Amino acid sequence: MRRAMWWRTGWLMLFVFMLLGCTAVEPTPPAIPTAIPTEISVAADPTATVTVPSSPTATATPSPLPTATRTPSPTVTATPSATATPSITPTNTPPPPPTFTPTPAIPQLPIGQLNADLVEREIAVVGQITAVDSFSRGYRFTLNDGTGQTTLLLWENVYDDAWDAPQLKRGASIRAQGILELYEGALQIVPRFGSQVKVQSPTTAVVPPRPIGDLGNHVGELVMVTGTVIRVQGGANNTTIVLADDSGEIAVFIWDNTFQRIVNKEALGMEGTRVQVVGQVSIFRSNRQIIPAVPHDVTVLP
Repeated sequence: MRRAMWWRTGWLMLFVFMLLGCTAVEPTPPAIPTAIPTEISVAADPTATVTVPSSPTATATPSPLPTATRTPSPTVTATPSATATPSITPTNTPPPPPTFTPTPAIPQLPIGQLNADLVEREIAVVGQITAVDSFSRGYRFTLNDGTGQTTLLLWENVYDDAWDAPQLKRGASIRAQGILELYEGALQIVPRFGSQVKVQSPTTAVVPPRPIGDLGNHVGELVMVTGTVIRVQGGANNTTIVLADDSGEIAVFIWDNTFQRIVNKEALGMEGTRVQVVGQVSIFRSNRQIIPAVPHDVTVLP
């Protein structure tokens, strides 16, 4: 019986020993106090075991956690703004005085010296009016100075602008300035302004009065007649007035531009109005007629 118990006990101890030898159980160390007591209490009982706390194990200072490096944002380069061009600061420097350019003198030439080399140039002449003619847009005057003759052409707007227009008659001496032009092989002076035509001495010639019935003997001559309006005929650009006196009747042909400039022209449309006319006698379709050259050749009498 005891032998059996010893055997069992031996096998049991052998098993425990093997178990302990295979698995070593490390005893758990006592907890380390966080603070060292300042006093050690001694038990009153001298036989009591004094427990001296072991030195605390120094707590290792934890390594600082690595700081995450922030990926730098890309640097945005600002677009440079356009630099405004500074405005020019005005100065108070006065402008230079204008340079005086003398007006070139207009050459006054004898009419006999005018030639094609002077065309398109501005020239001046002095001469006497020897003939006057009208057309639908103006008036032509023949000038003669003894060395030659030429035509002075006045467009109707230039004629209206001339202060001396009433004195532009046959026999008057004038000074004319204008551009020399060539028209149908003939030279003519064409002023641009009425002030470029000046009467130096008015005419002293007297046009003799003629009876209307006697005009057939004076074709081509300058005459003066006095008569009464008996009828009026209008054309596209002209007006014909028939005058009569005790010796006969005659047609007075007036261009429209001349008719519109006659003083008191409204009275010419009424029968019985007395009119004095200066003009050249001509024949048209076997009929005699008088053509006044300028508006002042027709006078409405009281």
